[in-house]
Amino acid sequence: MREIITAILVILAGAYPVRADTVWDSGYHEIFEDDVYGEIWMYNDATADMFGGDVFKLEAFDTTAFDMLGGQMTDLRVHDNGIANLHTGDLNRLGITENGLLNLYAYDVAHHATGGYYDRGWIEGKYIINDLYFKFDFVQPDTFSHINIIPEQATIFLLGLGGSFARKRR
Repeated sequence: MREIITAILVILAGAYPVRADTVWDSGYHEIFEDDVYGEIWMYNDATADMFGGDVFKLEAFDTTAFDMLGGQMTDLRVHDNGIANLHTGDLNRLGITENGLLNLYAYDVAHHATGGYYDRGWIEGKYIINDLYFKFDFVQPDTFSHINIIPEQATIFLLGLGGSFARKRR
């Protein structure tokens, strides 16, 4: 019986590769469509791009940089001077502490100060890159104060153009 259970676990491990408790201390890393991670901790100057796949939890510390360009993540936490850029993807919960920062490439963004999984607020809107709707909950109550909402380039151009016309009228 023990051999059968071991054989089944080996087969499942091959069919569903799971890497739990992964630590990246430096360098560049990528997460692709078929990748599955339990938890990832990024330290020092590590950088990572997520193009797809499934991550339960990612914690970015120190001066790390993380870009989410697709995939699914349950929990993203940014600490210290870490920076995360969220272009698209399915994210459930977000927590940012200290000098952590999230650049959110989105529009029609609405912040709700209460409610959500922890009753600490949540945010919803649409991603610029693909117009997909998103909604994620905040883990800490001051998380929203660490988010930069980056509008699409055409909006920035139009704001600059309008400013130049307003300046000429004087």
